[in-house]
Amino acid sequence: MASDENDISGYTLRNIDTMEVLLKTVRERGVETTSSSYGNTAFKQQNSNRPYINQTASNSSINSHVRSNKEVEKTKRTRRKPRTKKSKDDDVSNARLNISASQNNVNHISLPSTSKGVTNSPSPSKGNIQRTAQNRQVELQYRFTINPINTNTAGQLIRRRNLSFKYVNLKSYVKSTNLIPLVFTTKLPSVTNLSKKFSKLSTNNQKAKMTKAQLRKYPEDLQPSLSSKKPRRKEKKSKSDTHKFPNYIDIDEVHRGLENRTLVKGFLRINPKNFKDSYVGNEDTSIADYYLTSVLDRNRALEGDEVILKVKPEKEWIDGKKTVQVVSIAQLIHPRTAIGCLRPAEKSRDYAVFYPRDKRIPIMRIAAVSWPNGFKNNPKQYEKILFVAKVTDWAVPSYAVGVLIENLGLSGDLKVETMSILREFCLDTTPFSPEICQNLPKSGIPETEFRYREDRRTDCVFTIDPSTARDLDDAVSVKELPNGNYEIGVHISDAAYYLEEGTELDQIVSRKATSIYLVNETYHMLPVELCLHCSLLPGQDKLSFSVFWEMTEEAEIINKRFTRTVINSCSQLAYEHAQIIIENPDKHVSDHEFPPIHNGYSTKEIKRAVEILQKIAVKLRDRRIQNGALKIDQVKLSYSLDPRTGEPVDFWKYENKESHRLIEEFMLLANISVAERISEFYPDVAFLRCHEPPKKTMLVELQNSLATCGIHIDISSSGGIHASLMKYITDDFPGQCRAAVLNHITAKAMTRARYFCASTVESELEYKHYALSVPIYTHFTSPIRRYADIMVHRLLAATLDYHEKPEWDTDYVSAIAANCNGQKYNAKRAGEASSELYLAHYVEKHQPFIQDCVVIDVKERSFGAIVLKTGSVIRIYQNNCEEGTIWKTESIATIKVPAEEKTESENGEQKGNYEKKLFKLTITFPKTNYLPESSIIVETFTTVKVNLERKTSYKLEAKLLRPIVAQVFTRQ
Repeated sequence: MASDENDISGYTLRNIDTMEVLLKTVRERGVETTSSSYGNTAFKQQNSNRPYINQTASNSSINSHVRSNKEVEKTKRTRRKPRTKKSKDDDVSNARLNISASQNNVNHISLPSTSKGVTNSPSPSKGNIQRTAQNRQVELQYRFTINPINTNTAGQLIRRRNLSFKYVNLKSYVKSTNLIPLVFTTKLPSVTNLSKKFSKLSTNNQKAKMTKAQLRKYPEDLQPSLSSKKPRRKEKKSKSDTHKFPNYIDIDEVHRGLENRTLVKGFLRINPKNFKDSYVGNEDTSIADYYLTSVLDRNRALEGDEVILKVKPEKEWIDGKKTVQVVSIAQLIHPRTAIGCLRPAEKSRDYAVFYPRDKRIPIMRIAAVSWPNGFKNNPKQYEKILFVAKVTDWAVPSYAVGVLIENLGLSGDLKVETMSILREFCLDTTPFSPEICQNLPKSGIPETEFRYREDRRTDCVFTIDPSTARDLDDAVSVKELPNGNYEIGVHISDAAYYLEEGTELDQIVSRKATSIYLVNETYHMLPVELCLHCSLLPGQDKLSFSVFWEMTEEAEIINKRFTRTVINSCSQLAYEHAQIIIENPDKHVSDHEFPPIHNGYSTKEIKRAVEILQKIAVKLRDRRIQNGALKIDQVKLSYSLDPRTGEPVDFWKYENKESHRLIEEFMLLANISVAERISEFYPDVAFLRCHEPPKKTMLVELQNSLATCGIHIDISSSGGIHASLMKYITDDFPGQCRAAVLNHITAKAMTRARYFCASTVESELEYKHYALSVPIYTHFTSPIRRYADIMVHRLLAATLDYHEKPEWDTDYVSAIAANCNGQKYNAKRAGEASSELYLAHYVEKHQPFIQDCVVIDVKERSFGAIVLKTGSVIRIYQNNCEEGTIWKTESIATIKVPAEEKTESENGEQKGNYEKKLFKLTITFPKTNYLPESSIIVETFTTVKVNLERKTSYKLEAKLLRPIVAQVFTRQ
């Protein structure tokens, strides 16, 4: 029951479960009263789970208004069941509003009747109105109780027009728990009169999404004119509609701002799970990223765009992060296209609404001229059709204007979904024209090439690649020298020789920048004919660019050299063949276990070469790890497809074994050696690749979070992280669970490696590759599938005087590097999305698909987990559990994360640190006819079982399964 201490206005309702409103009215004593015919108890019993209002009234003597609050409380708790017979109307099953009146004494006041929409106010007799001063006043108290409803809709609130009926449909924000009752004062006894000034429950904070509400303030004395008509309510507009994007500043102001450092520049990243949050990396990697808190601050910029930012005042910073707003876009990188579906608009027939799958792209209004045929009369036939739409105008944050540019087909179809992936990541798969293919080099090697190339066709050169590989762009060789050392050779296909710089083909290939590897198909960067011509196929003479090292048995490098060569591979080994040799050094390998061998070599000689290379590779790897290299293994899936339908019939984890690491070590060594060479000769235009250290805040948060789980990580260096992880990763099941979590959250903290022009950084210290822990690095070993390697080949050839130094400047090299960065990242994401698509299709065909998962993070209303068998990252909410499941969240720790830039407040305290809470969940599953009630505690590293299901497109949804406790049954 409420007390007078709660008599406030503008009270904010939080976690509403039951709202009690006490009305105190003063009227003349002697008012003729009758009891209400509305039942109370029966209504509660019939509609206990529906919202309703219960009004009770009581009167007392003239001095009752001075009684203590305690006595008032006691009076209000007194309820008496009406003696009158319940009216027939009270049995309506859809009753929502119940009003009853009672009084402490025998007297009762008549409440307004709402039958047939007519409101009857109490009419006191003339004699009673003209009483003398001896007449005493009575205090009428009305108590309103609003019970919760179990729906998610906002619906209608208390409005005057609702009160014309006996039962009010009171759908509101009343749906949570623990509300302190409200008290306010009015002289109006009638619910109808009260409703004229009764304020609506409205959201106090849009971001709260109806978790908070407030009563608007209104005067304590409500005396509205009964004859005055309420003006028609105007349609409200959302803030996003009323606030337009600000105009961009002019280019001169941008230049001045960048020069005096009042403006900053960077590339935009948008959170795919919350499009309102976006970030821009700081040029100084030791400083936290800039933070954009809204779409309005983003100011029409999209993922990947290069933007100009203005830093907001310090009082608007959040958790030590500098908040900024976009004032100009330096470079539009995002193509402004999206994949999605088309729906008719609810309020207009002039446009339809396009809903992108990627939430980072705004909803678009599509004009009728762009609609597909038949959409106007039958829009339902297009409900499951995927379209590609392009943004043409974007004036307000809530929506953009766009046009449809392509109809992809039916959602869910493997071919359609694959095409949507290529469109989503803006990858160019346009076939090469016949004119270009006609000018490709024919088979054979020009005789002039033998004049200046080393002839290595008689050497024992072979390839080691996946069994399904077609682009064989690297090979290895080993020769034992008379002094006991080894000559190790890495031979890379000389694709740059065939791709002449500046030609039409070169321009097309530079835009593609990379090959695209999907589950069902590969889209080559080069024409297929040129790929086959460059691939180092066994038994064929091929042009290559080679790196040779003289090494001791301890893998110490004596010298190295670079040269163009002609080779003839003697065998095409798969990783499985090399693995057999590595795992069985004493086993005799027969010819039928190996692929064909050419050039007069035997399986014994191939076996001997693999063993030497493995011995050297192990020592190279050990040395790299000792120098601080960090390796993070993540799950990659391989699929077996039905040759007729193309659907997945099986999948498995792709494992990196010793044979993979053998080739990896020599490719890394070749890349490092070439990077040193081109940087030495051409420090202004050297095409390099770096990996910047992670943000300090990310590492500190990682360290502190894991410390609460008893796992201690050394974050001082990449080597420290690697050594720490190895302590907790073992081969048993708990070790595999720890490995999945640790690898995931560590990879999440890392930055993305990138190509760059050497002259664009201030110091050679910025050349460093953090994960490899090497001072300089580039890509040289895959020119058939990466244009970055073509650039490096051209530079290396110039250092050896095979041709003149390329006439490149810093801007040209930086532009090529930026395009290679973007295309490589998009191709990688497309490959991952293709794998997810085929996994989702497989899961859909093999229900139920129950898997073990390990929890990676716990939030207030959800938790994330990794599926151990597939590596899929899923998020589970309460509605992903069986009905009746109860979630209880508990904060178990609060970690402090220091900001990179610390400032001091006026009182001398350091600012910039922020706190992050860590949670655990207690999930209680209800009792059923066959299973008892059971509970589990969910924390990081907890293992749970889920059933995976295909949700939409290639996304998986997981349903949490209850733990089944083994029970012992005895025979009676």
